[in-house]
Amino acid sequence: MASTPVRAISLSVTPRRLALLGLASAGVVLLGLAIAALAYRGRLGEAYSPLNHFISELGEISVSRLAWVVNLGIVVGGMGLGTFLLLLKSRLNGPFKATFGAAAMIAGVSGTLVGIFPMDYLSTHRIVSDVFFLTGGLVAGIFSLWLLTARRPHFTRWLLIPGAEVVVVFATFAAVYSTYHPADPDGPILNRPAGLWSVPALEWASLLSLLLWVACVSADLLRQRTD
Repeated sequence: MASTPVRAISLSVTPRRLALLGLASAGVVLLGLAIAALAYRGRLGEAYSPLNHFISELGEISVSRLAWVVNLGIVVGGMGLGTFLLLLKSRLNGPFKATFGAAAMIAGVSGTLVGIFPMDYLSTHRIVSDVFFLTGGLVAGIFSLWLLTARRPHFTRWLLIPGAEVVVVFATFAAVYSTYHPADPDGPILNRPAGLWSVPALEWASLLSLLLWVACVSADLLRQRTD
């Protein structure tokens, strides 16, 4: 009796589908943060401000009323962004491809874990968030180096601009964050500056610059569909 050949089912990842995945994932993260920020009231009854509140404070279950919205958005969006970056790897070539893939995997996993371990699990949260911010900047930096050196990349070189922005902002945030030594590392933030506080403001700038980079890469992928 002749056996029937088994055909593997595969889903073609077109530039359009990859672009929509990147845009949707970034949108889920931002939407969750925005919704929770509007409902947020801190320990002292203050409203949320990205100028002097850390991003993770929106996901702190014991304080933020809609923390679950943030954490769910980070988990779903983090998995989506991680998948986006790993699929983006297949469009690279040369020596930077493997390095980009490794950084992309670590960034996707650590970013997702930020939503699973919010500030209520402070020691674990610090580890996964620090790893995310480190590898998030590396992802954009490695992609930019590849784009700068590749002979015939599918992407336009104007993406070097948002890529360089991510690297500069992440490096600035890392330098400033290294000087942040609270009096009680495991306690709540009680002595919060009333105006601009550089540490959380740069944290926000880092995340937004990375999501902007994802949006720019996605926009270029949509252009490739029509070229």
